[in-house]
Amino acid sequence: MSPPTQFLAMAHGGDMGSAPRAEVDSVLDDARGALARGRPWQASLLMAPVLADSAQRSPAAVYLAATAASQWGGWPEVARLLNGEPWLDTLFEGRGRLLLARSALEQRQDSMALYHALAARPGSESVTAGERLFFLATAYDRLDARDSAAAKYQQAAERLPLIGDWLRIRAAAVTGDSTARAQLFGTIVNQLALARIPWSEAAANQRAGDLARAAAQYDTLGARLTALRLRLSMNPASGSRAAVRSDLLALANGRSGASEARGAIALLDSAFAPLSPEEQLIVARAAGQSGMGARAAGGYAEALAAGLGTSEDRFGYGSSLARQGRHGDAAFQFNLVRGPLAGSAAYLRARSLVRDGQLSEGRLALGDIGRKFPRDTAAAASALFLLGDLVSDDRADRKARDFYRRSALGYPTSRFAAPARFRAAMIELLTGKAATAAREFDYLAKRYPKSDEAPASLYWAGRAWVAAADSAAARARWEKLLVEDQVSYYSSLAARRLGRPAWTPAPAADSFVSIPEVDSAVARAALLSRLGLLAEARWEYERLSATTDTSSERLLAVANAFRSQGLASQAIQLARRALARGAPSDARTYRLLYPVVLEDALLAAASEQRLDPSFVAALIRQESMFNPAATSPVGARGLMQVMPELGARLARSLAYPVWDPVLLYQPDVSLHLGSYHLQELSGRYAQPVHILAAYNAGASRVERWSRRVGVDDPEVFAERIPFAETRGYVRAIQRNQEIYRMLYSWSSQQL
Repeated sequence: MSPPTQFLAMAHGGDMGSAPRAEVDSVLDDARGALARGRPWQASLLMAPVLADSAQRSPAAVYLAATAASQWGGWPEVARLLNGEPWLDTLFEGRGRLLLARSALEQRQDSMALYHALAARPGSESVTAGERLFFLATAYDRLDARDSAAAKYQQAAERLPLIGDWLRIRAAAVTGDSTARAQLFGTIVNQLALARIPWSEAAANQRAGDLARAAAQYDTLGARLTALRLRLSMNPASGSRAAVRSDLLALANGRSGASEARGAIALLDSAFAPLSPEEQLIVARAAGQSGMGARAAGGYAEALAAGLGTSEDRFGYGSSLARQGRHGDAAFQFNLVRGPLAGSAAYLRARSLVRDGQLSEGRLALGDIGRKFPRDTAAAASALFLLGDLVSDDRADRKARDFYRRSALGYPTSRFAAPARFRAAMIELLTGKAATAAREFDYLAKRYPKSDEAPASLYWAGRAWVAAADSAAARARWEKLLVEDQVSYYSSLAARRLGRPAWTPAPAADSFVSIPEVDSAVARAALLSRLGLLAEARWEYERLSATTDTSSERLLAVANAFRSQGLASQAIQLARRALARGAPSDARTYRLLYPVVLEDALLAAASEQRLDPSFVAALIRQESMFNPAATSPVGARGLMQVMPELGARLARSLAYPVWDPVLLYQPDVSLHLGSYHLQELSGRYAQPVHILAAYNAGASRVERWSRRVGVDDPEVFAERIPFAETRGYVRAIQRNQEIYRMLYSWSSQQL
């Protein structure tokens, strides 16, 4: 689709010189409306042509644009817009100056933040005055002016009583006198803030230079890495450093969790390099378990080169290389593994050869595994299953069926037994042997009733019986599906085949019990978030999520509170708990299970790209659970999980006036770019299943999968996707789309 008109205007220089004053005022009103609806990026886009025209640029326009940029995290843009403006202290109650102070803080320009916060006029509103005092306190805090910071935090607490206890905790952390700290602690009533008193004590001792006491306190609190950092900074003696080094190795190699292990490894590398080969081996093992693939590979390389390590370490080295995409090197290392892991290593070597493009060598290696390791169920079954997938790509389905059958029949306890039977039966159906396929699907559903393939087998048994001219048998299978689970992907398909409407939750209005303490906690967390106190806000939200009152009505009320703040992923989790606790399966509950964030932005993006909004909502739920801060292991960001490289390309196509990867975490940006990309894919593919598969796994894979037998049928295409993640993704979104259509009164577009 073409970029919308406002983008075209910006692409041509944003000339609004001929625009009458009323038209410009209308643009400003639209931008204010976008801000009120939580769409700051849309406001920035609306303001761009106004700012580009010197005749139309005004203090109101600049301030509005800076406000919009602040709300999507564009702090450099805030500074660019406001620095040097002559009206900062005379218009808009001095809020422009406050924006500059916040911008400087966010960019770690603490002296500049102090300058702007001091220059800002106090303001008549309590919240505005409180913000100014908080920014002053934070700047003083970072500049180590602790007495001034403590005083300003306490003054801010008086102006912002809703979060006063949290600000007093911060004041205590920069108060050197223990008696004064105790007096501050005595005024705190918020239970969460009270629990942070020991942390504030440790921070105060650290700031006062009593590092030994602070380290001991942090260690008692379980913050071992922080304690070790302090011990390292206060003990330059070699003996003390050696003790810290040993403790860091123990922390990395212990059960402290991935985050602490990663921190320990980073501190070891920065403070004690070069590590010995023995230490490299410890670090490599820990790094592999903590998701640090490159660091693990480097550590294993040094340790193994020194003659250290076991076959398990060689296996770990190969696995780390494979995760880095170094498949040829991984295959070499897997080939050196001996002992109990040899079978698994042989399979992974063969798979690495295939992924490295050495298809002939990889297939030969896969074929040898069953002969060399006949008693290694996992390795032998996996090898046969992968061989089946590879020859399916070549459209040699009879040969593929043979591999699948050998995997399933030879290794019936393998995790591949059920999927191998399913694929073998599907090939029978697609090659004209419907009755045999029907019987095999039936057997699979009975033999592996708890498997993921069981409901799929029931549905496809029905389709196979139809092809075998036994409609009664088909109806029986589909009826059984509807009895067992009305909400699943396969029950939806079965209902359609039976000519019945899909399951619909009973109507129910969004009415929830009032819980004052929940309302106050949400308001407190919202203010903390707005001021940038994200840790404190997270603790408030976590306490709400972890409520011990598990009555279904309370859980639903808390879920609704999260939804009201745009925290849909937490709402979904709580609604699931409520449903398990007996909440009615009605539309009220299901709108929490299938929520929407920024509904007007979603509808606008879908309409602009001629997409069904239910399709977009279903995709977002699967991609990010409507969490705008979501980041995938590979770096995809935001609601619609757009990669930064793709986001930059799409932004250029849409003539964005400014680009920053942080924008991908802005919901209306993610909605706009993700929907635009969906429309790009819909121009390439006619079927939603292909669009979804391409969005998840890439167009090149869809092209390869589209060569398989029978995939002209969209349902067959979904089943013949070899990646379990993508296959589940495509099925889930199609089912979610139907549920969103039931729950929301949206008009459908193309998809």
